[in-house]
Amino acid sequence: MKLSNQFDASGSLAGYIYQCRLALLLGLQAVKRKPNGQISIEKFDDIAFDNDDHADCMIQAKHHISAKDLTDSSVDVWKTLRIWVQDFKSGMIANADTRRLLITTATAPIGSAVSKLRPEMSVEDRLAARISLQKTAEASTNQSSKAGRDLFLSLTDKEADLLIASVHVMDASPNLSDVLDDIEGELRILAPSHSDKVTEMLEGWWLKVVAKRLVGEETMQIPLQDILKKAHEIGGFFGPDGLPVSAPDELGDKPYDPSDEAELYVKQMRLVQLPETIIQRGIRDFYRSKAQRSKWAREGLLLDGEVSRYDARLQDQWERRFDADCCDVADADENGRRKIGRGIYFWANQQQVGFRNVVEGWITAGSFQGLADRLKVGWHPNFNDHFGNGGDDGES
Repeated sequence: MKLSNQFDASGSLAGYIYQCRLALLLGLQAVKRKPNGQISIEKFDDIAFDNDDHADCMIQAKHHISAKDLTDSSVDVWKTLRIWVQDFKSGMIANADTRRLLITTATAPIGSAVSKLRPEMSVEDRLAARISLQKTAEASTNQSSKAGRDLFLSLTDKEADLLIASVHVMDASPNLSDVLDDIEGELRILAPSHSDKVTEMLEGWWLKVVAKRLVGEETMQIPLQDILKKAHEIGGFFGPDGLPVSAPDELGDKPYDPSDEAELYVKQMRLVQLPETIIQRGIRDFYRSKAQRSKWAREGLLLDGEVSRYDARLQDQWERRFDADCCDVADADENGRRKIGRGIYFWANQQQVGFRNVVEGWITAGSFQGLADRLKVGWHPNFNDHFGNGGDDGES
């Protein structure tokens, strides 16, 4: 028999993620109607749409992992009403033109007062709902909902009707997983074949944006235009000719390790006596470029033979430069050869050869390092004599 865990916080965690994910979905939908609007989380309510500190729409988001009824005595109902009645009585929220939404995965039973507060219900339905809620508030003995019930009963009928007129219950709403599918549906037009990747990247960006607001690093309001611009920016990566570039922190930053000295590309840099800082940057470029290529491959974004063609372009450019710089190498001593090798390396390190749409110096430099590791390119004019068999460190 499965035992319950009194410390299980999965429901709460799912609720927090749901709130953030739902806000992103609602923001994507709202920007079509009100492109200059703003959205906030945990300012006026769980989620709110506002303009110049005026809340146009306040939203309570309630998520349940398993199926649940939203009855007239549900704690979710009275906790929500408690928040809204407090704001209503304080006068901080303009009541006449502010909508209040309860978006929940629970389902309101047919005929319940809560079911009569759905967006399409009539004024008569809302009047009946108010009366039923007042009766429930008077009859219930649930201590968890007492504060909300008492506050609701403190309203006059006229005040309660004014509040109820602004309330819209959106029950049986999509759950945590389904909301993500709905977000993907909103984004599918941007990249039909990779809408899942666009969704994943946009949500990652969104969580960072929300986190900054919650810890006070930026103002609470988030312009809806920011969501739209970021969505189009990410979607553009996945167009017919587009590849997304990961942020450095996503790829990881491998620090220098003495074991790196065994790698051929490092030996090649040592052979021409490059400065230590440049060698460590070369190691970083090698691993970042390799990680980015691997990520593209795992996500199925690379075309057949694309990597080989790119490396062939780099090798062709290197051969032209190598041949030109080494044409008089017979007259140079070892110090002269190393100087020539450093010049070739610095040239390669400054190239920016586009990998499809991606033009990043570290992609090109790291790819040259990869070729050097396979001895397809080299820096020292006689690198093949030193490393033709994966040999010594160049001191012979």
